[in-house]
Amino acid sequence: MSEQQQPAALTPPPYPKNTPHECGTGNPICGKPARLYAVGWRCEIHNPAAWAARQTADDAAA
Repeated sequence: MSEQQQPAALTPPPYPKNTPHECGTGNPICGKPARLYAVGWRCEIHNPAAWAARQTADDAAA
């Protein structure tokens, strides 16, 4: 194989990996007990439905 035909090297992502059952939201990471959603591990405060409700409330207030 020539150099052009070589597959790209896989590198790990630059961010920390999520820990199961711990909320992976925020910087620093929340770390509260969490449930698995399609977007990752989220706690009660950071779950997608709660986030969407806060965004709707913020838009209505503006």
